[in-house]
Amino acid sequence: MEIKQLRYFVKVAELNSVGRASDLLNIAQPTLSRQIRALELELKTDLFARNGRGVTLTVLGRRFLEHARGILHATDSAMDALNEGKTAYDGKVVTGFTPSVGRTMIPSFTEQFVERFPKASLSIVEGYSSALTEQVLMGKLDFAILLNPVASPNLLIDPIATENLYLIGATPLGQKPREVKLEQLADIPLIMPYTMHTIRPLLEYEAARLGISLNISLEIDAVRSIVDLVEKGSGYTVMPLNSVRRDSHPRLSWQRIVKPVIEVTICLVRPVRGAQTALPTEAAALARSTLVGLLEESKHG
Repeated sequence: MEIKQLRYFVKVAELNSVGRASDLLNIAQPTLSRQIRALELELKTDLFARNGRGVTLTVLGRRFLEHARGILHATDSAMDALNEGKTAYDGKVVTGFTPSVGRTMIPSFTEQFVERFPKASLSIVEGYSSALTEQVLMGKLDFAILLNPVASPNLLIDPIATENLYLIGATPLGQKPREVKLEQLADIPLIMPYTMHTIRPLLEYEAARLGISLNISLEIDAVRSIVDLVEKGSGYTVMPLNSVRRDSHPRLSWQRIVKPVIEVTICLVRPVRGAQTALPTEAAALARSTLVGLLEESKHG
């Protein structure tokens, strides 16, 4: 298996076409086809299904694609570290944020990143904590900021802050507009992500301790869509305080969940294995300081 074969494979997978990939890579189509086939023979499996309109990834091809991207990212990082012609802050950073964290800090972080590292490029992935953790472990992400990561000997976990969970709705629940008991959530329709991400199992665990069942009426894996439905009165949801820009949704009600108070810990997660170059290390530090600053602003805002 050769690195160039992985690059060819990823490009064909992204374009769903050997012809378009050959044009973009500036190599002859027969040569590209032979390289892809050689990779398939090496792996002893078909990565693509061929048809008259182009190619599509097989099930195993889709699985291999994620690993190939991780390998290429690690390879590029290694080459950057060895390339004496580059400054310490040239190269590419790939990072990930959960929707709640990303909505708060992506605009500010990207602005500061561009200003501080003008010769570097930045890619940001948004996803739930479990998926981001897996991508850090696979080497696809240089670092991620997420909620309640599971301890692993292969991860460096740096806690940044804790946040309470809030019930969000079009109107307050109960008599107290600023807080609500967890037991009161048993009788309302909740709109939550389908994926078993950090917040939902934590919420269901605490509810089970009280002997109550939650009514998950809708399951949607998109924070923006959840908020839109909540704003229309289709149900309630549960999120950390800074998961949504409150000034963009002034009609929403935010009630801190009490008895018990439920907290999540925001953490910076980096891989243990492999020495990181200066750029991703400094970018991670910048992301951390950006988030701390924004959280402080929200407390005094």
